[in-house]
Amino acid sequence: MSETIFGIDFGTTNSLVAVSVGGRALALVDPVTRRPHPSVIWYRGADIVVGREARENMDITEGGAPPGFVRSPKMSLRRDGPIFVDGRPVEPTDAVAEVLRHLKADAAIARGGAPAHDLARAVFTIPVDFGGPERRALREAARKAGIGVVQFVHEPVAALYAHLRAQPDLGRELARLEGRSILVFDWGGGTLDLTLCRITGGAIMQVRNLGDNEVGGDKFDERLRNHLREMHASAHGLEDITALEQPGMAAKLLHQCEILKIHLSDPKVDTEDVIVRNYLKVDGPGKNLLGSVTRAELEKLSSGIVARGLARIDEILEQAQLTYQDIELCLATGGMVNMPAIRDGLTERFVGRVPRLENGDRIIAEGAAWIANDGLRLKLSKPIEILVADTSGRGTYHSLVDAGWTLPIENETQNVANTRLFCVDPREGVAVVEVAKPVKLGKTSPSDPRRSLCVVKVQVDPMAQPLLERIECNLQIDHDYVARVSLRSTGRGAETSEEFHDLEFGLSLAAAASPERQDDERGSEGQRGPIGQVSALFQTNLYQRTNVARLDERTQALDDLWKLVPGDIIGQWRPGHFDTRNNAATPRQHEERYFYVPCPRCRRRISQIKAEGPVQACLESPNYCGFERPRQSNHSIPGINRTF
Repeated sequence: MSETIFGIDFGTTNSLVAVSVGGRALALVDPVTRRPHPSVIWYRGADIVVGREARENMDITEGGAPPGFVRSPKMSLRRDGPIFVDGRPVEPTDAVAEVLRHLKADAAIARGGAPAHDLARAVFTIPVDFGGPERRALREAARKAGIGVVQFVHEPVAALYAHLRAQPDLGRELARLEGRSILVFDWGGGTLDLTLCRITGGAIMQVRNLGDNEVGGDKFDERLRNHLREMHASAHGLEDITALEQPGMAAKLLHQCEILKIHLSDPKVDTEDVIVRNYLKVDGPGKNLLGSVTRAELEKLSSGIVARGLARIDEILEQAQLTYQDIELCLATGGMVNMPAIRDGLTERFVGRVPRLENGDRIIAEGAAWIANDGLRLKLSKPIEILVADTSGRGTYHSLVDAGWTLPIENETQNVANTRLFCVDPREGVAVVEVAKPVKLGKTSPSDPRRSLCVVKVQVDPMAQPLLERIECNLQIDHDYVARVSLRSTGRGAETSEEFHDLEFGLSLAAAASPERQDDERGSEGQRGPIGQVSALFQTNLYQRTNVARLDERTQALDDLWKLVPGDIIGQWRPGHFDTRNNAATPRQHEERYFYVPCPRCRRRISQIKAEGPVQACLESPNYCGFERPRQSNHSIPGINRTF
């Protein structure tokens, strides 16, 4: 029997495991509530309680929630250092591992406890703003729980695949959506994730990602809690109500606010009551918190958060130069999209294109399970490029790895590129390599905008002849989708490397839509994508001139690269380069030589001469310098063959 690979949606508020069984995705929900498992941990002395039981203990004691309570451990993966439970430090990966162990144990019970169906490997979903460090931390937590991470998939992509997989004819649906833009709007308890996708060549390609962890459902709960505090303090004349709260009551009231928010998201419910007994350390009627909140009050309290979240739609569409009408489908997932104000905001923007999902709280985990079952692989949606020198002086982008490259899975590290560069201008003692990606999806031209991924510098011999020192450039990508570019200067013998992880992915659907087709199709190449823009933050009237070059189809021999050497140093190594009889020098090299090489009489450069005027020695010999460029003639000086 082949190994069963599960799908896991490890969420900020709730987590869920799903598995494909008999042609359908089965979500392994909590057996009592029939809902996903709360991502809650209770360190109860020597015991550790996770999930529903931990959350219920926030409410069963009248003295307040018990100590040792950890809510939303996923968020701890985003910061350095431990979390503290009753003064005791706990590593974030250890806390997350407790939730994953609970999911693993529950999955074993749900699957009959058969070892063959043990949750040993899974496809994990992650938010779009979960970077390389967070992915590594989550993999480490999974390892501690005895679960291998086959691959990571962004939550919106998993949700979209689950939606497509549920269609009667996946192939026909992909054909209908070919070239169309889809917005996945995932608003959960901890984050709001937006992913703009395009179905291209039988693949889901990510065009833009936008994440906001300041507008999650937890923020709504906090506002409701503060509102109830204010109401109670005002009713009983209390100045500092938080100082009077019983231990654990802040967490207990926050949980009550989460339940209140969920109930008020039901269109049939207009008002919801809240009762928290023994809320304050006082005697009399103020001891118990009694209150009610209407849906109108909830909408007023949360209007700013809702407006900010919906404004993210305009932001991501503006980046891609798209309008509401360009979106073929808006897939709204996450618990927050059930709130009427958010649902109304989406339907106003995308009339008739926001389907209501019955499995909205399970769709991400089910998508991960389908991806695992269908054996789908992630691939790069945009190439990784480096900037190399050209005769324009601005440089051109060379692809280290093309779009469509299949990314590694568990325990794999791929050597994706190994190229040799030549240092054009070693004078500063470093060779500089900029790694970038295009802004837009699909084929790009040299003039299209790029976004820098990292800049790597390696020491070279500053006294070496141009194009003499070679730079070996290697690129690796590991199973956490962290890329490492390494440089080694062959003459100086220096080595350096940098990591980056701001990559965009696509999900190849070839295996699912057409089993007979191979999984290595290069779906994104040759397809048109939305036009990208460089943000105003990157607009400048300066540019970096790269000092590395490579041999390619335009430069078949090393001698061809001499056209890329700056004109102000080339004469030191090739005295005859500017001889008018061989026409070896390019117009750019003539310009640089004229601009940078000083007059041998007055030792000033042309800009200084124009600013200060000529001196007597130069006026007596006008062929050396002047306000206008004289006719070309040759004047040899030691080390430099100067032409004016």
